[in-house]
Order: sequence, then C-alpha cells, then structure tokens
Amino acid sequence: MRLSVIDHGPGADAPVDVVKTLLYRPELFGAPFSAVLDTAMRGPSDWSAGERELFAGFTSLLNQCPF
Repeated sequence: MRLSVIDHGPGADAPVDVVKTLLYRPELFGAPFSAVLDTAMRGPSDWSAGERELFAGFTSLLNQCPF
C-alpha cells in the first residue's frame, strides 16, 4: 500500500510528520515498524482493537503528543 503526504495547512503538520517518518527509508524503518505496530494493535489479545486504540490515545495525551 502506498501512502501519500497531504498538507492540511498551518498547525496540522503532526500527522504529516508521522507519515513522512514511515515513508523515510521504508526498508529500514517504515515497513518493519508498521508490521510490529499492526501486530500490537490488531493481533491476538485479551483487549479489543478499540481498547488498544483508547490506550494508545490516552498514552499520547499523557506524553503531550498531538497525534
């Protein structure tokens, strides 16, 4: 799957930076990281995918991460 980088205007660059990070040298970072992330968020678990998304969002809030 190919992702495209979309500019959403001033103040909305955080998601774009995340996409740029995943696309930078994908053989070294983007593809392996995406595979691990997919396993962590969608693989077998006692927690539902929604619960894992909620935990990730709450952790981002605690870390003052806008993503």
